[in-house]
Amino acid sequence: MGKYLLRRILQMIPVILGTTLLIYALVFALPGDPVRAMFGARPVNEAVAAQIRAEYNLDKPFIVQYLLFLKNAMSLNFGMTFSGQPVISVIGRAFPVTIKLSLMAFVFEGIFGVIFGVISGLKKGKWYDSVILIVSLLLISVPTFVTGFVMQYFIGVKWQILPVTAGGSPGFLDLLMPAMVLGSVSMAYIIRLARTEVSSNIGEDYVRTARAKGMSNRSVVMRHILRNSLIPVVTYLGTDIGTLMGGAMITERIFNIQGVGNTLYQAILRGEGPLVVSIVTILVLIFVVCNLVVDMLYAVLDPRIRYA
Repeated sequence: MGKYLLRRILQMIPVILGTTLLIYALVFALPGDPVRAMFGARPVNEAVAAQIRAEYNLDKPFIVQYLLFLKNAMSLNFGMTFSGQPVISVIGRAFPVTIKLSLMAFVFEGIFGVIFGVISGLKKGKWYDSVILIVSLLLISVPTFVTGFVMQYFIGVKWQILPVTAGGSPGFLDLLMPAMVLGSVSMAYIIRLARTEVSSNIGEDYVRTARAKGMSNRSVVMRHILRNSLIPVVTYLGTDIGTLMGGAMITERIFNIQGVGNTLYQAILRGEGPLVVSIVTILVLIFVVCNLVVDMLYAVLDPRIRYA
């Protein structure tokens, strides 16, 4: 187990380095001058602009900027934003909001995805199975921003059940509708995944044997069908935590949530390379760690994976 864990951790290093290099290169290649963008429509004094470029290492070649970023990042010094704030402070304010939003979306998609998926799988071919499949297909097909605006109009404006926007310091009710929007696509995938697994496991020999031994239908479903069907679902949920945090940009823009996604969007517009790379690096790290945890769970359950 120790060798397996060490091998997986070593595999994370090139992934993180490659991701940071790619993102830094993309930010560096953005058109326009970030220093001139700081001044907007006002005239720019070239001496002041040159001083700002030197302060943020913008006058150096791309590879030098990237290596300097890596060097400082080793000591958790991600530099300063163009507004003069430490990058780590900006991230520290934004991440708790996104973590709360992602956890609420995770709980929402996990609970309702499994419930509707199991119902659909157990009652395959019934009218409510068809309804669940159609709704899940719509959630997958319709873009997130469309789902968000539709829910804003009906739930927030027309029926006034939940707040339309979250604002700067959102509470539970403020984040409930954004969490539903953020988790809707993943919930649809979980529904279809759980349905497929449940419907295929119903016909297995061990289920027929359990029924032949006189077990009640509830016991067969809970102890045999459900336990075996949820293994792929748990795997999907384990890797989806990082995906939710990375995909929160659109949802946070729709509901005016001051989280990581909104901060990342603004940083891209301003061309703030260190802030963009720092946020993406942390998101990638969270995603990779979630994958590692899932792999470790599988390594515990199936010894063949440890020696693969």
